[in-house]
Amino acid sequence: MKCYNCDKSAMFAMGPEGQQALLCLDCYIRYQNIQLQQQKMYERQINYITSQMESAVGLHGILPRYPERRSIIQTGGVTLNNIHVTNSEIGVLNTGNIENVDATVTVLKNEGNAELAAAVSALSEAVIRSSEINADRKNQIMELLAALSEEAVAPREKQKKSVVKAVIGQIGEVLGGVSSVLGLWEKARAIFQQVFGI
Repeated sequence: MKCYNCDKSAMFAMGPEGQQALLCLDCYIRYQNIQLQQQKMYERQINYITSQMESAVGLHGILPRYPERRSIIQTGGVTLNNIHVTNSEIGVLNTGNIENVDATVTVLKNEGNAELAAAVSALSEAVIRSSEINADRKNQIMELLAALSEEAVAPREKQKKSVVKAVIGQIGEVLGGVSSVLGLWEKARAIFQQVFGI
């Protein structure tokens, strides 16, 4: 049986009985990451509403909150399938975003798009290593790269061109003044534009 989202063999069935969508491992991982991001968003919203309630009655810090979720890479090296992370310059990064990019790079390689896979890997490593970019910006860039890469591995008829253009524009704005990665971004952007035909 084929995956609902691509041509790979399905391994997981998602959804209610009788209406299940079959997914391969890569699409299942992406689906789970989306679910996790949505859960994090809901937790932040609940925490915000809780703070507003406390503020309205003048009693702060009395209601329980969801703890902040943070994935941390400490000093030392972390090797994924495609992206190699080293040194204590890493700081505090969201490993989920890095893993998303790494997973899509694997899919790009498997689908024969080695040039884009290499460009995304090189750009990701440069962003992580850059001393010009703070941790928050690094997380933002990796999140945007993950979204862009996921669109690149989606079937052409399901690709969202308007989303792709917006994400490319956002990454360009964030990296515009970062000399250490600008060349790699320009190369990756040209390949992305060719892949999406924009």
